[in-house]
Amino acid sequence: MIDGRARALCWVSVADDDRQSDLELLERYRRGDARAMDRLVERHAGAVYAFARRMVGDGPGLDDLVQEVWLKVLRGTGAFDGRSRFTTWLFAVTRNACLDHARRRRRAPPGAEGAGEAEAAASAVDGVVDPGPPVLDRVARRELGAMLEQAVAALPLEQREVFLLREHTDLSFEEISASLGVPRDTAKSRMRYALAHVRRFLRDRLGIELEVPPRGL
Repeated sequence: MIDGRARALCWVSVADDDRQSDLELLERYRRGDARAMDRLVERHAGAVYAFARRMVGDGPGLDDLVQEVWLKVLRGTGAFDGRSRFTTWLFAVTRNACLDHARRRRRAPPGAEGAGEAEAAASAVDGVVDPGPPVLDRVARRELGAMLEQAVAALPLEQREVFLLREHTDLSFEEISASLGVPRDTAKSRMRYALAHVRRFLRDRLGIELEVPPRGL
């Protein structure tokens, strides 16, 4: 039976863990605390999965790809020097794993590759659709979300990775440029091209101009 004082101590420990920075958790892991890596995975697993899915599409290999990312992180912690944010390095690892995955898939024999991507795109916004509006409104929201996914998927790779890192993570353009190994101005230029492409894509299919607000351009 855990008494009140013990429960309070446990709560304080969890709260302290939540407040620790990524770099502090990484240092704890290097000192042998496996739970610190569990905490890092909990913090960033959703963003890594979303980035990988939008980079390579849905499919039977997606879960393996994400697992590969975290294995690379586990094996590479000693090489991370801490001069950048952990997330800058994490998404550089994720991006490289996605590129390797895409190269392997191009070399694979033709098959059912890409099956289910449209279904996944259509269901990707299910979690953010308010069940309150009328059915037709919900359908319209879902279709628009699926169309936006298609627009992003149609971007050239260099533009897509910048778009996803900017819109789906908290990385700055400086950190994105470090992750991709390109100048900051190049990253911002790719983002502008990506936004223009997405706007054209939606305009051509909907017949109206939709604003896709950039973040910090």
